[in-house]
This record gives sequence, C-alpha cells and structure tokens, in this order.
Amino acid sequence: MKKTIIITGATRGIGKGLFNRLSSEQFNFATIYHSDEKSADLLRADCAEKNIDCLIDKVDITDFKQVQLFIDKVIGKYGRIDYLINNVGTDIFKTIWDTSFDDWKKSQDIILNAPFILCKSVLPCMRRQKFGRIVNIGASSKDYMKGAAGLGPFAIHKAALTVLTKTLALEEIKNGITVNMVAPGSTKDAGTNPEEKRIPVSQIPIGRRIEIDEVVEAIMYFLSDNARSTTGQFIGVNGGSST
Repeated sequence: MKKTIIITGATRGIGKGLFNRLSSEQFNFATIYHSDEKSADLLRADCAEKNIDCLIDKVDITDFKQVQLFIDKVIGKYGRIDYLINNVGTDIFKTIWDTSFDDWKKSQDIILNAPFILCKSVLPCMRRQKFGRIVNIGASSKDYMKGAAGLGPFAIHKAALTVLTKTLALEEIKNGITVNMVAPGSTKDAGTNPEEKRIPVSQIPIGRRIEIDEVVEAIMYFLSDNARSTTGQFIGVNGGSST
C-alpha cells in the first residue's frame, strides 16, 4: 500500500522543495494552501505529470474546524496517514511592546496551535497503523529558547513548538510514532518576509544563506527507516547560527 504524506504549505518554499525531493517515489500526497491559486494549480499539474495522487485544498489554517475536516478528507480518500510535516509559518517580528493581541494570536494560531491540532488529528490514524512520522519545522537563526529581543511572537511560539515536539515524542514513541523538528536558519527563498531585511549574511557564520535542499535533506532523515528510533530530536540547519 502506498504511504500518504501531508506537507502543509507545499506550494512554495521548503514544502515545495520537499515535494520535489519525494516526487520520484510512489506516495499519496496532500497539502493545504491559503490563497495562492496559481501556485496550487501548478502543483496539481506537477502531480498529474508525475502520476501522483494528490489532494490540494484551500484551507484557513487558523480555522481549526477546516483543518480537522481536511484531515478527515485525507483519511477518507487514502485510508491512512504516514507522514505529517508541519511546515506553514508566519513571520511576525516585533517587540512585545509593539505586539498587539491580534499579532500574538495570529502567530500563536499559525506557529503553535495549528501544528497541535494537526498532530492531534493524525494521531488516531497513526496509532491504528502503529506507525507515523511527524516533523515540525522550527527556526534556528537564534537560540529562541533563551529569548530573542525584537522577535517576540515568532520567537516565543517557535520555542513553544520545540517543547511540544519533545513532549509528543516522549508520549507517542511507544505507539510507533516519532516526532522531530528540523529548524532552518536564514533560508534563501523561504519564509514570508525577505530574509535580507532581517538577517545580514555577515551575521551567518557560514557566510551565505541556507539552501532549501539542505533543509529538505534533514527532513528526509527523520522520514527514513534509519530514523525509526530517533525521536524528540532537533536538527538546526543554520550554517553555524545559534550554536
């Protein structure tokens, strides 16, 4: 039976890079997008060309009823969910002083609450299978667990996502489910804000931005059979940042 992979936000950036990396393999594929119809149509065409059965739905990731209905639809169509990559994010970089509650709530819903809901939604299926791989996409341009001035909502919720990852990993390994995190640093052609406006290359020890395929290869390790006993782990693909 073909495995089913969900990659949230696979129409561009890291999610699209992961899809491209996997596209030579046989699998069922599902993703959600927010508003970019053109990119979604291009991804559907790409799936058709590569003979990949796909479910590509427009979903507001902050509407958790829509998120749950999407997961139900995936299970109804394919009967199983093997891999979940929580890739959708948002970049709200403000001091706490300047952060409105709406900013805070949006950041929390997208970065932390949506992965929580998605993980909760796939767990029953993965438990029945006694198999599952969950990878959350974090961030590691800085050590957000220590706090990061001026990056309030983003930094705090990415740190919380790290703790969620480790907690769920401890709880679910007995059910054959691993939960890990890949945390990119300043990545070229990824994110919702131009990295050049936030992190100068001069501040990155490697002297350049991270390439999407470098992040993808770290995700691939956690999805592989070689990582079947690796859980609760964090790979920072960041060129020496936050070490």
